[in-house]
Amino acid sequence: MTEEEDKKRKKVKKPSAEVLQRRKEGRIKAAAALASNLKKTGIMRVEESNGFPLSSIKPVPLINQKNYFTDYLKKDEQIVFIRRWRAEKLLKQKLKKLNSKKPDDGQSEDGPRNFDDFNLNDIEEEMKRKNVDPIDADDDDEDDDDENGDVDVDADGEAGETDGVVTEKARIGSDVVVIHPGSSNFRIGKAVDAVPECIPAVVAIRHSTSPSDYLPEAPQRDYLATDIPEEDKRVWFGEEFEACKSEMTKDFKARMRFYKRRVLPNSREVAANFNKRKEPEVIPEHNDPHKTEWIDVGQHEGQRQFVGEDALKLPICDKFGEWKLRSPIVNGRFNESSDYGSREELLGDISSIINLGLSKLDITNVKDFKCMLIIPDLYDKVIVEQFVQTLLQTVGFGRVAYLQESVAASFGAGTSSACIIDVGSQTTTVACVDEGLVINDSRIRLNFGGDNITETLTKFLLQSFFPCREINLNYQYDWQLAQTLKHDFVTFQDADIAVQIYNFYRRKPFEHTLKYEFKVFDEVMLAPLGLFYPNIFTIQQNPKSRLFPKAVDQYSLKSNNPSSKSQENIVNGVSFTNLTDEDLLERLHNSYKAVKGNNPFAKAKLTSTDINETAASFPLERAIIESITNACLATDITKVKKFYSNLLFVGGGLSKIPGFDTLMTDRINIWRPKFLSTSNVDELLEYVEQQEKKSQQLRQKLVREILASHGPDEPDPADESALTPEELASVDEQCQLTLDLDYVDSLVDKGQLLPVTVLPPPREFDPEILTWKGGSIYGRLKVVNEMWISQNEWDLLGSRCLYYKSLYNY
Repeated sequence: MTEEEDKKRKKVKKPSAEVLQRRKEGRIKAAAALASNLKKTGIMRVEESNGFPLSSIKPVPLINQKNYFTDYLKKDEQIVFIRRWRAEKLLKQKLKKLNSKKPDDGQSEDGPRNFDDFNLNDIEEEMKRKNVDPIDADDDDEDDDDENGDVDVDADGEAGETDGVVTEKARIGSDVVVIHPGSSNFRIGKAVDAVPECIPAVVAIRHSTSPSDYLPEAPQRDYLATDIPEEDKRVWFGEEFEACKSEMTKDFKARMRFYKRRVLPNSREVAANFNKRKEPEVIPEHNDPHKTEWIDVGQHEGQRQFVGEDALKLPICDKFGEWKLRSPIVNGRFNESSDYGSREELLGDISSIINLGLSKLDITNVKDFKCMLIIPDLYDKVIVEQFVQTLLQTVGFGRVAYLQESVAASFGAGTSSACIIDVGSQTTTVACVDEGLVINDSRIRLNFGGDNITETLTKFLLQSFFPCREINLNYQYDWQLAQTLKHDFVTFQDADIAVQIYNFYRRKPFEHTLKYEFKVFDEVMLAPLGLFYPNIFTIQQNPKSRLFPKAVDQYSLKSNNPSSKSQENIVNGVSFTNLTDEDLLERLHNSYKAVKGNNPFAKAKLTSTDINETAASFPLERAIIESITNACLATDITKVKKFYSNLLFVGGGLSKIPGFDTLMTDRINIWRPKFLSTSNVDELLEYVEQQEKKSQQLRQKLVREILASHGPDEPDPADESALTPEELASVDEQCQLTLDLDYVDSLVDKGQLLPVTVLPPPREFDPEILTWKGGSIYGRLKVVNEMWISQNEWDLLGSRCLYYKSLYNY
């Protein structure tokens, strides 16, 4: 643009306000004239008369938030479960008052006396009219007890209970059935029973194929040499097995030397040479006092299946293959292998096992009973929902509630805070319970258990020329034999490890009982050591879901099963026991800072992958350390002493092995980092936080100096985008977090060493049924009245009942 054109542009004047007003009035007049012409011709758009709107969607006026209010789902009366519970509470109170009145009080005996004589709708209307609170109703009940004379006062002034009150308390829980399903057994019993009925989780069905076709040799074995006699061939299970066995043997010898136990160098050869030349002794049938009474199938003509103990007594062998055994639950999950063709078939076997347990309890009218279902800590929502639906609709319970295993175990042991380690037959779980609630990030699930110890013991014995070399664990009679050997001879007592002679009986269908003698050395201790060296186990991967859909969120299509930080760390290989000292301190600080202020019992975030479905081969003692560390980071780091002092082992996979508590204490002390073994761990985290602040201040200073050298503008220390890659790399190198490990060690030495204590079972109680016992105690508490799910509620809302009826974030 030239200077002349610029001058001309500057000389142009803007129109005045009067001109602009005249133009506006002209446009208004033109618009009015156009509207008048359109009205005369009849094509004017009028929504009220000719129905020509601009859009088919009518505009919705915006809501003024200042004048907008709603109480939707903000009151208990708007939740159907609470309304029904309050109505039943008031109904029970009315029935109690009616039944307590006598005929001479002027009351007629023709009035309603039963629960069914009332209408819940009328009760709800009465509650709305009277505004009754269930808490007040509870207080009224207590007052009524006093007025009716149920509580007496002794001569000393102390209140004593009459026989009626004692009888009433004893009756509480008599209508509650507690079910603890497992991979090997279902434990079923009333809440008032001392011990439950143990039902093997196995069902036998008719099968036409020979057992040798679908039951391969187990464990699978090879032989090193082929040019020597059969009885001298050494069994071979692969290079990985031998490498892990060598590592376990080295650890075993180091432990024996530490405790000054003498081990002869040729002990294994002595035991093997003895086993080679031993021949079995035939025991006549009349001399076998513990002979197995096999079922004569001919006497059960027309029976379609055998359940529980009867299924295990079927003489399934090479000579008899008319029946086949199958288990509905494998590795704590539904068995979705080729054993089942449909989900109805699998759920039918589960209901058959439960019905067998109910028949042993002499329960006929199941509808009058309630069921307390014990579920795993890291549960699958699909399995829980299918279980509840089976119990309500197929089995026919009147009401159902559910409880996590670790919470039930803590109630059974009588402790409110503990680290619960459940070593079952096929799975091992670790979780920390704090004041009756499971800490989400502490839950760990491992896919090995007592059955893997049985299989590994069999492998070790076969390598020592076990006299019964044709043993096949896929056959039930041989599996029972291996289980008996494990229960009788496996130990963690160092003093019991020596070359010793034992004997056992092998009972096979259609054959005489054989008595064998054999010698063992360290096999009885190496086999359970596999819990700390799980690579020696043959861990079966869970089959892909083909019968039941995966549990996913309906909006994001991500897995909505519960997740755990401990399980995720184990699967990804980033546990705390694998880090160096500096990395451990830095990660402890970052983790504590990330979860600080969060609710450790809140609902888990959705994840794209289901950690719960991933098999984790991780040593047990390191899993305990990982669980306790994440539990303390999520709640309070000072609680680390409480959890290490309250280790509770339940289940039959480990807790019945002699000396396991001493060995477990040693293993945890060996693998626990020194920074997690001191009571001053909070001071360590405070020191790391101070060093991190100094590093950030130094970084801001360096960035400010570099930006100041670029130009005269005011430098912003938070703006690092103006730095070149070379300058940014230099800043990162100078501002790395450095820790004085000598000072850290001094802080560790100031604190006390945290002791590791394994809690014994209370009152010499069987640890196998401790979880069930805790469920029976929980089922008799008053708080459970808020957890029951009725059949009508399940029919109305389905799985949504689980969200409302749970005492934790489902």
